[in-house]
Amino acid sequence: MHGRRTLGWKRIRVSALVVIGTLLLAYGVYRVGKIFDVFASRYTLITMVPSVVGLREGAPVTVVGQRVGQVKSIQFIPVEQKHGDENLLIVLKVSQDVQSQIRADSRAYLRSQGLLGDKYVDISTGTAGEPILQEGDTLLAEQTMDIEMFLARGGAVLDSASRAVSDVHRITSGLAHGKGTMGQLLVNQQLYQRMVAATDQLEGTLHQFNDPKGTFGKLLHDPTLYRRVLGAVSRVDSLGKSIAGGQGTLGRLVQSDELYRSLYGGVSKADSALGRMSGLIGSLDNGQGTLQKLATDPQLYDEFLKAVKDLQTLIGDLRANPKKFVPPVNVRVF
Repeated sequence: MHGRRTLGWKRIRVSALVVIGTLLLAYGVYRVGKIFDVFASRYTLITMVPSVVGLREGAPVTVVGQRVGQVKSIQFIPVEQKHGDENLLIVLKVSQDVQSQIRADSRAYLRSQGLLGDKYVDISTGTAGEPILQEGDTLLAEQTMDIEMFLARGGAVLDSASRAVSDVHRITSGLAHGKGTMGQLLVNQQLYQRMVAATDQLEGTLHQFNDPKGTFGKLLHDPTLYRRVLGAVSRVDSLGKSIAGGQGTLGRLVQSDELYRSLYGGVSKADSALGRMSGLIGSLDNGQGTLQKLATDPQLYDEFLKAVKDLQTLIGDLRANPKKFVPPVNVRVF
């Protein structure tokens, strides 16, 4: 009798443990399902990408880092239906609880979960003014830097750094061997001494310039020249004001238009004189007048020359024998 009771109690304890284990397992499944949204209502979104290196079916789908679904499938896009460089179509199953967060301006990013290369899909939230994506809508994807791109760019950076180090090594090696001006400055003691001497001379020259007894020193320290220049500028300014005010001869020349009218009248008279001279020259060219005859008729020129010679002969006789040309005077007295 006692053995039967012991056996019954053992069965009760085993049954209780089984029930408790079953309840714990159900609770664990519920918590895991809640964490991974296994039991959530989902809707489908589609995104197209050039490559999905490291992405697998069942990979997580997150919205700004919070897990909301998983990748259902990855399919090749038929060649005749491709747009640009898009090669693969990814079907996403996303919880309907976050449907209002995913809008037309949201973007899908393929991000790495760690250094192993596994990837997941992260979706950015949209803005309030954009429409909400519905079942079967297409979600645009943006390319992100994966580990391979990072390593490729890192390799390029390392190559550039290596070339820069090589250039620096070549430059420093040349300097160490005294190549170029900088190299000579580093290794040539004579050049260094010359530079020190030149610096000393420059310092002495600057000291002389700074000496208040010298010409440059007076220019730097003595305000007399400044006052004189200031006075000259003041006088020039006063003279300019006087001229602008019409005072004096220069002021009258600047302000009064009388000189302009006089000059204009003189130019008009000169123009008239030139016009008359032009007419006279034109008449000479046309063969009119005595001057034109003298210039163009040789017979008239010869006669005129003969008359001049006769006149010269007559004047010579008159000077030599003036009495010859005095007529006799007869006086009669009656």
